[in-house]
Amino acid sequence: MPLDPRLVPLLEQFNALPQPTWTTAEERREAVAQTPVAEQIAALIAAPPAVARVWEERLPVARPADEISVRVYRPEQAEQNPAGALLHIHGGGWWSGDLEDVDDRCRHLADGAGIVVVSLDYRLAPEHPWPTAVHDALAALHWMVAHAARLGIDPDRIGVGGESAGANIAAALTLLTRDTNGPGLRMQLLEIPALDLTLSSPSMQAFGEGYVLTRDDLTWCVEQYAADHDVKDPLVSPLLAPDLTGLPSAVIAAAEYDPLADDARRYAERLRQAEVPCTHTEYPGLVHGAHHMTALLPVARQWQDDVVAAVRHHLNPHGR
Repeated sequence: MPLDPRLVPLLEQFNALPQPTWTTAEERREAVAQTPVAEQIAALIAAPPAVARVWEERLPVARPADEISVRVYRPEQAEQNPAGALLHIHGGGWWSGDLEDVDDRCRHLADGAGIVVVSLDYRLAPEHPWPTAVHDALAALHWMVAHAARLGIDPDRIGVGGESAGANIAAALTLLTRDTNGPGLRMQLLEIPALDLTLSSPSMQAFGEGYVLTRDDLTWCVEQYAADHDVKDPLVSPLLAPDLTGLPSAVIAAAEYDPLADDARRYAERLRQAEVPCTHTEYPGLVHGAHHMTALLPVARQWQDDVVAAVRHHLNPHGR
């Protein structure tokens, strides 16, 4: 279907912005912080529900040794008995993003699905290139299992989810845990996922210019993240893994006008061929990231409701 008409003036405004002059990730972060775009988008996001308890913790990680932060969301319905849990990984092209970017999403997931959500503040590229983010995600997963009783988590009902670059890390984590006998995962939630960092999906050609996320942007992001490593490595490009059997059930959500749309479609097809339960929904008329605009777009609200329902189905045996 055509681009959602509510997005047209926003897209025209975005495409009219001056071309950036940054050359490093640090310069780009500073430039993004100085633009009003983030504030404008924030105004298009519906207010999230209240969550009974929200707090942050620091946990040690290796490869290289350091500490990272997680933010824990525990809703009222998870206060009395151990609940399912989701490790959530933010997007941002592997070089940007933080816990605040997905705070509203995590609150909706925790409250709507009746689960504990652990949001991960992984270390960013290029200062920390691949595989640091994947190892940070694995460390957070092990931490959730080790501290399950204190966090109010049922260790047998843990899933992983993410958006864009975060979905890439989440998918890589499912491969890593399968291949290393890591903690079991009940599901993987992949929203607007980047799964083939060779950037060879057909939608890259169709929507790689003029729809917010461009092929040039993605190329630069991949260079920051992968550095000199082979982008065909399955833990960099999960879509290229030779074997997808034995992975957790997948819920995949994509935007129609997104250069990553075919990453989602192709991964869903391969998961089904590997007999991994998978649902794949491509939401019409949206560009990359527009699923957050729940105060503006009815289809974004439907996307959020669908995702919450799917997470509840997989991780909350008692429903709601």
